[in-house]
Amino acid sequence: MKKSLIILLYLISLIQISNAQERWVNTYKDDLDAWREGFAISYDNGYLLSGRHQPNWPRYSYLIKTDVNGEVLWEKTLGDGINGILPWGIGVNDEGSIYFSGSYGVVGAYSNPLIMKLNACGEKEWCWLFPTEGYHDYGYGLTVTPDGGVAFIISLSGNPVYDDRICLARFARDGTFLWKNCYNLPDTVAMDNEIALEVITTPDSGFLLTGFARYSNPEDSVGYFCPYYIKTDFNGEMEWYNVAGFHPYNISGSAYYTTLDPDSNFYYSAIRHNHWNPPAGSSPALLKLNMQGQIVDVYDIVAPHEEAKMQDVKFINDTMIAASAFWGTTNTSQVKAVTLDTIGNIIEQTILLEESEMPSILITDDEKALYYLEYIGDEEFDVYLFKLNQNLESDSLYTQWIEYDSLCPYQITNDTIPIEGCGVIVGTSEISKSANEKFEVFPNPASKSFVVKSAYLENGGILQLINMQGQSLIQENVPSGTTNFEVGVSGLTKGIYLVRFKSDKGKVVSAKLVVER
Repeated sequence: MKKSLIILLYLISLIQISNAQERWVNTYKDDLDAWREGFAISYDNGYLLSGRHQPNWPRYSYLIKTDVNGEVLWEKTLGDGINGILPWGIGVNDEGSIYFSGSYGVVGAYSNPLIMKLNACGEKEWCWLFPTEGYHDYGYGLTVTPDGGVAFIISLSGNPVYDDRICLARFARDGTFLWKNCYNLPDTVAMDNEIALEVITTPDSGFLLTGFARYSNPEDSVGYFCPYYIKTDFNGEMEWYNVAGFHPYNISGSAYYTTLDPDSNFYYSAIRHNHWNPPAGSSPALLKLNMQGQIVDVYDIVAPHEEAKMQDVKFINDTMIAASAFWGTTNTSQVKAVTLDTIGNIIEQTILLEESEMPSILITDDEKALYYLEYIGDEEFDVYLFKLNQNLESDSLYTQWIEYDSLCPYQITNDTIPIEGCGVIVGTSEISKSANEKFEVFPNPASKSFVVKSAYLENGGILQLINMQGQSLIQENVPSGTTNFEVGVSGLTKGIYLVRFKSDKGKVVSAKLVVER
């Protein structure tokens, strides 16, 4: 009996060692041609994964919630099977709500930027679309704001389309539309084809947008694509911008994601650094900016190759950075998980899959790195999630009990989130181009009262005055047939406010108002 017990304990010990050494990797949607998009860490340390069914124009998209070992807890389908959803960003606020950004395309028509909020149970609370008639426009990255709201990037939303290539829209947590600003530089700046894909919240509650643009200095005969950064305040007003092609650096290439260092002293950006003089090629590189947007340095992590770039970068701790990169020739490039120091020296590197797209990265509370990517085979796409320690070795599986989805009072079911019922925002004052879209607020600044003049008022609706924290301080019912409407502000403190009108037909317009004393 004693001998049998010893053998049993030995076998249990072997099983535990085997589990602890098991490679931490999970695959999802392997029965479909799945494509990964955004992912986030939930309030309970589970993981939220978004993506689409098929890499091109999908009819459905997915949202998956996993535990800390990557095992699926529940999943949602987004879409109606007819029109296309192109997901991009995902984020979680302090109440466990999930934000989801991207584009929504109607078959036979055009794609429109989409922002959606789900509650902690994965149920849709609100969503908004930003249509531009006759053009494709797109939604890209998002960031959750300190007040629990959200801001997300809108691209190509002007009319004509090339007027407003980079815009940022902000919403309060209850879905109140606060503002949309577009960042068009003067014609004297020799820049075009600009695009921003990702946005982060800055320490002063502003925003930093990362992207690239084609730029040429006055003495250059041609333009080159260069990393491009825009910093705004919390109202979305531009504070500074930097095109890395400016002298003295003349850095050409593209920027993909920027992160803040743990001390909030510098921004570090993952870029493709193009080299035109021999040896020609590109390098995966780390670009360092100070808080005023000036380039401190650029660190190539390897010598130039035919193909090379770094796409994502996150701080593991004060001195170590996790990154995703590839370099090599056209036929030999392999995507790698990489750890770096703060001046671009490689500490560790490993290949996750032999054939894959570039992964996105998140860092867990215990300073491990999550890599979210898709395998690309012969007419096959599979989504993978890896968890690695600081030596880029597979992390061990966790065995402690964790309560998941505690902010939802009932069991979350696997079901479909419909796209129907989204509000539509058109004609915001910052981007209106045609006379019939005017939304005039005067006097501005105002001290005692202001008047709204707009054809939108004729349908009747709700007029609100909202502070920059998203609180509605004044709300008035506007009767149909109105073209001018006066609102008193004598009891308000000095500051910037948003005048927002939602018509009874569902259209929303807004303008900024300055209250003086």
